[in-house]
Amino acid sequence: MIFTSNVFLFLFLPLFLLIYYLVKDSWRSHVIVLGSYAFYAWWRPDFLLLFIGISYWNYWFGIRIKARLDNDDKRGAMRLLTLGVIGDLATLGYFKYANFGVDVIASALAPLGINTFTLEHIILPLGISFYVFQAISYIVDIYRKQAEPTRRFVDFAAYIALFPQLIAGPILRYSLVDKQLRQRSHSLELFSLGACRFMLGFIKKVLIADSLAPMSTLLMGEAQPEMVSAWFGVFISLVQLYFDFSGYSDMAIGLGMMMGFRFPENFNQPFLCQSLTEFWRRWHLTLADFLRDYIYTPIVRSRKVGANTALFLTMLLSGFWHGASFAFIFFGLYFAVFMVLERKLGLTTKITDRYNFWRNILAVTGVVLCMPLFVTGDLSHALRIYAGMFGMNGLGSLDIYFLGTSSLTVSFTLVAVAWLVIAGTINRRYYAGQKVGYLMQNVSGFSALLLWAGFALSLTRLAANSFSPFLYFQF
Repeated sequence: MIFTSNVFLFLFLPLFLLIYYLVKDSWRSHVIVLGSYAFYAWWRPDFLLLFIGISYWNYWFGIRIKARLDNDDKRGAMRLLTLGVIGDLATLGYFKYANFGVDVIASALAPLGINTFTLEHIILPLGISFYVFQAISYIVDIYRKQAEPTRRFVDFAAYIALFPQLIAGPILRYSLVDKQLRQRSHSLELFSLGACRFMLGFIKKVLIADSLAPMSTLLMGEAQPEMVSAWFGVFISLVQLYFDFSGYSDMAIGLGMMMGFRFPENFNQPFLCQSLTEFWRRWHLTLADFLRDYIYTPIVRSRKVGANTALFLTMLLSGFWHGASFAFIFFGLYFAVFMVLERKLGLTTKITDRYNFWRNILAVTGVVLCMPLFVTGDLSHALRIYAGMFGMNGLGSLDIYFLGTSSLTVSFTLVAVAWLVIAGTINRRYYAGQKVGYLMQNVSGFSALLLWAGFALSLTRLAANSFSPFLYFQF
């Protein structure tokens, strides 16, 4: 089940909210768990057992780690933490990387005439990268004394299973939602703001991202792309990815607000970046914070390697987290190399730095250059696109694509670009001093009419076309 499906919009969500608000406060965590389990099981009921197992595994370790710390047994607590994290990573590693590892070993040994075993194709459980990270952060924060373990399994299960952000984030810290799980305020104003935020994300996904998808697929699927089509295809794919993922994040945050939760922001106008380092601080904020707090900072504090080496290793691991392929490894390596170089050369920028158009263009170009690795997830495919981008297949043109593309798709391509420019200008002017700003924080008057009109148009488009999954579901 996904947010942009009829069964979610017209059956699951109304039924869930009705039950959620009818029951008394003490039962709402139970409603969240049961509703989220139903939401997850809609895809694959068998993987629900794995999901529950990971939840109970970390709940048990959280209690035991706290007990050891209370007895001043920090070494015993560390052993439990290590075992808990190993179990989480082993589960993630098996489902996400086992096939890749076997294929790599087989390829390495094949020239030697050694036959290796093969694995049946392992299906990647939906959202496992996200909920495993949340589970790890829970037991680590308990060990660090930054969070208190919950004594009710239902509260912890609700934290892991919260369906708005279950599949693709934002990645939550337990310390952020601990008090909210026990007590949170509900109001018509918060619910209305959440509904508007959900509609905004819905428009981003259905009207813009899904409208760009056919053009992106056509351009990126060329066997020998020419320069113009390769560059345009990569740019369109990046724009599609932004509206797809930020649209999901908006919907997740909006749904959370409709339930009384405040989730962290996940985007902060990434196309306003003036360096690759700044881009990383503006795109997928909760993942960037997780990698900083649970990988980069511990490596630096260990004093075994320098800060630049720690940064390099963190970014390399971020690529590997995104997917089990050499394309994602090189994607991480790309950011690792250039972010370290920016730090060494003093070229890193902050969100609060004065805007410079040419630095912005240069940084976005740097992002576009690494996108073939990310959007294809396949190294050989990415290399073919790079060959086209660097003119090895000729200059080319876009005439054939625009002639075969519907006027609606072209229109929404222009809308997407205009959206980025307008939203960026407004946020740069009015939200420059804030950590995160986004268009339409308060909806009233003309903006409300525009939002409802866009949402209505999105519903008609959804009815006319089959839905497409969110791109980040593959991670």
